[in-house]
Amino acid sequence: MKWNKLISELKRRHVFKSTIAYLAISWIVIQIASILLPALDAPDTALKTLIYILAAGLVLWIGFSWYYDLTRDGIQKTDDTETSPESLQLANRRLNKVIAGSLTVGVLLLIVISFWAGSNWNDQPATPEIKKIAVIPLVLKTGGEEDAYLETGMTQELIDQLSKVEQLTVINQRSTKVLTSGFDQTNTLILNVIKGVDFFVDGSIEREFDRINVQIALRESIGVEPVWQKGYSSDILEVRLLWANVAADLASQMGIVVKPENQLFWSGLRPVNPKAYELYLKGRHYLNKSTLDERKQGLLYLQEAIDLNPSDPHAYAWLSEAYIMLGHNGPDAPPDAFPNALKAAERAIELDSTIALGWASLSHYHTYYGRDWAKAESAFYRANELDPNLADNHFHRSWYLAIFGEMNEAIEEHKLARDLDPFTPYQTAWLGELYRWVGMYEEGLREVERVNYMDDKFALGLFIRGRIFIDQGKVEEGLELLRQSAEIDQFWKYPGYGLALLQTGHIEEGKAILREMEQIPPNDFIDLFIGVYYAYLGDYDKSFEMWNIENETAWFVGLRIMFVPDEIRKDPRFIQLMRDMNLPDPAPLVYHPEGSASAL
Repeated sequence: MKWNKLISELKRRHVFKSTIAYLAISWIVIQIASILLPALDAPDTALKTLIYILAAGLVLWIGFSWYYDLTRDGIQKTDDTETSPESLQLANRRLNKVIAGSLTVGVLLLIVISFWAGSNWNDQPATPEIKKIAVIPLVLKTGGEEDAYLETGMTQELIDQLSKVEQLTVINQRSTKVLTSGFDQTNTLILNVIKGVDFFVDGSIEREFDRINVQIALRESIGVEPVWQKGYSSDILEVRLLWANVAADLASQMGIVVKPENQLFWSGLRPVNPKAYELYLKGRHYLNKSTLDERKQGLLYLQEAIDLNPSDPHAYAWLSEAYIMLGHNGPDAPPDAFPNALKAAERAIELDSTIALGWASLSHYHTYYGRDWAKAESAFYRANELDPNLADNHFHRSWYLAIFGEMNEAIEEHKLARDLDPFTPYQTAWLGELYRWVGMYEEGLREVERVNYMDDKFALGLFIRGRIFIDQGKVEEGLELLRQSAEIDQFWKYPGYGLALLQTGHIEEGKAILREMEQIPPNDFIDLFIGVYYAYLGDYDKSFEMWNIENETAWFVGLRIMFVPDEIRKDPRFIQLMRDMNLPDPAPLVYHPEGSASAL
């Protein structure tokens, strides 16, 4: 009985109809706002805030309609006594008119505003789905060369956060260093790359005790006035959150609505341990230098960072990549480089499975050492899913695909690496080598020519140009280039110049380099190439004596696609060696231009 009495009282006081009227008007307001707010560049949270306000208002409105009613004399307090049937009927009519009128006016406004907003959107230029951005290295206001790690570290932090936005292609910092003030404005390669960049970010950083102060500017071209700029300040503890906020603001200013699943990457950023973080930044800085000693120093810094903060997944991910880098150093590679890389990668993923570099390092380990091809492919996929802007991940996946003879995909993947890191010579030079493998010599030479715009004395570029020339029958020119390559960098003497001497009939000179290798203390890299030299001398027994499944050099899996003469690939021992590594039997490398992404 109490419920019946309450419902009757609600009806008498017109609470139900008042609520319906409020909901109808609120619906119209939300529909109009959903059109107007994006057109006016309102923040993403504006519509959600409006809905919360209207929901809270509904509670207040219900209370208001209990005590007040709409009468012919306006809004009056509702009587506590029973109202006559005639009065109830008149009040119902008035409320019906309010509801009907509100809906009519609201629908008309909705139609008008839809046309207005639609015409505004149509007048705007089409926005590309993916925008390319270059973060020019940030400048430290005070400090010397010993503080350069802070410039590269803070720049990389911003690049890392921007890379979490799916609609952005972010150029690697190794390449954006070329775009600092004073770059060669007559360099055709640089000018062509700049034309393809939609936005440039630059700025300055200042460290005041435990605070980081940042000034950021967004430009549509280098050297022009910024379209937007802003200052930020944060305690060093929250430095990653600071860069996430910068990245979110930059995305908004570029007209990008960051997807909720991308925003999630910013929501769980952890505070840093200041001392460990500084060591971590130094480690990354030294890893990106060119000499083996500098990279070893970077590894030591990262290990010290982990000792101070054993729960930092970022430090473990970079430590893993440091070991991967050292594992590619041919005869100088530490014997435990790849096993240590695996431990660090697995620990990074265990601590935080959303860090792309941890997965990337895991894929690189399995490609060059672990040879668990299914795990390699899965890790490549996950790393690219988390951060498609990791140029080196595309580079290594290209080699993974090439090992399996998937040359169309390998070349397309290598193009991605080159485009993300356009001014780092090896990203371009090795693409030329892939073209050489499938007989596309002109395409290969074009890539090597791009390298000349970066460094005309780059040993790898000379190495690949020389190999192409020899394939084309320009033997003397090719040998001279390979000799120059070996003079610049002794590393290329054994896989390059000495091997080419044997290939081109300069047997005694080639044997002299073979004898030189045989005097070097045994290691897997040297054993690999001693076996290759004997293969070209026709002594296959000696080759297989030097090759075995236990060889741990990163180069060993390359036997399937490079270095050795075609005849030895038919030897049952060679076929069995490939099968022992779970690789397909040897087959010619083929590229189908009609099947490439660039031809579609």
